[in-house]
Amino acid sequence: MIVQDPRGLTAGLRAQLLAEFTPPQIIELMLTTALASAFSKAAIAWGPPAAIPVVEVPTPGPGRSVT
Repeated sequence: MIVQDPRGLTAGLRAQLLAEFTPPQIIELMLTTALASAFSKAAIAWGPPAAIPVVEVPTPGPGRSVT
């Protein structure tokens, strides 16, 4: 897997990437993958967010007032 081991990029995979994408597009794909991986690791490290209280807001309608 390239994300875990950059040396995992074989000559065959490199040729396939270059056949499909331009070098700037490949760089953009790599940076997007790296950022997604970093955010994923950070989210796991920080843990789940604290519980958010639920607030119900009444919806006004015919014959109903919101006070």
